[in-house]
Amino acid sequence: MLNFVARSGFALAALVTVAAASQAQDATTPEAEAASYVPLASDGGLGTGVYENETYEGSPDAPIVLIEYASLTCPHCAAFHREGYPLLKPFIEAGQLAYVHRDFPLDGVAYRAALAARCLQGEAYFAAIEALYENQRDWRGGGSEDELAVEISSLTGQSVEEYKACVGDQTNQQTIIERYNTAVEDLGVDGTPRIFINGDPFTPRGGWTEIEAEIERRVSRL
Repeated sequence: MLNFVARSGFALAALVTVAAASQAQDATTPEAEAASYVPLASDGGLGTGVYENETYEGSPDAPIVLIEYASLTCPHCAAFHREGYPLLKPFIEAGQLAYVHRDFPLDGVAYRAALAARCLQGEAYFAAIEALYENQRDWRGGGSEDELAVEISSLTGQSVEEYKACVGDQTNQQTIIERYNTAVEDLGVDGTPRIFINGDPFTPRGGWTEIEAEIERRVSRL
């Protein structure tokens, strides 16, 4: 049976604290963020599309959209990317599935890594996510700001200066916080990983091969 990490009160409080500071200095509003949400081909709605500036993998015409809410320090998210994500690749390559990795940081270290990755696009973004998960044990425990800057930037392919600029960008911060809050309030996301397939929550209980079977079932009905 798969285990899911519950959202901690500490993590939420930390993000709310940062949100308050960012809102005082940034004019971006949740309403403006919502307006930039673009449905893919699967039917539209919050659980089936992407934000305009969000990197995703696959065709915008894919009839099936899988969104994973994930924390980069979550061991079960790392397990998904090691065991479950490769099962999605044939469907992505066939144009049947669009895949979205959406940040839902459970702690400050995951939040910093997510901010760094947000500066990357396309293959560079997914390569950084893969490297962060593969080497999660080396950096997820945290450290000083300078230590994190060196460790995370070495995995994302950024310089330390680029990493610090991404983490310190207030618009970057606000984007992750608003999307975190939207996930909690509108979709009921309360931990990671949380997976939505065409807007429907999907919780595998017997192993990640269940996700392959679910996609195959949906493909067969197209």
